[in-house]
Order: sequence, then C-alpha cells, then structure tokens
Amino acid sequence: MAKFKCLECKKEFEAESSSSRRCPYCMSRYLELVSGEIPRGKSWSAKSYSAR
Repeated sequence: MAKFKCLECKKEFEAESSSSRRCPYCMSRYLELVSGEIPRGKSWSAKSYSAR
C-alpha cells in the first residue's frame, strides 16, 4: 500500500502501488507519493525479452 495526494483536488488516499494510478475522486493522473514505495519494472535496456 502506498499513500498518494492528488495535485488537483488535494485529497489524500491509499491505493495499491501496482494498481492504476488515478485519483478516485477526480480521476486525475497527477499524484504525489506521500508514503510507501512504487515498484519499478525492468529498465529499457534489459536484455531479457524473447523474439520469435
């Protein structure tokens, strides 16, 4: 769980860090991470992909 603050409507809420990051009140995508951690994916230079 991570705590976010919406930069448009200024409301704070908790959400799963892996879920879509939108404000549940105004549906804005402009959020500030207050506490918690956002998991990062692989870097763009990662070579672990399959090509068929």
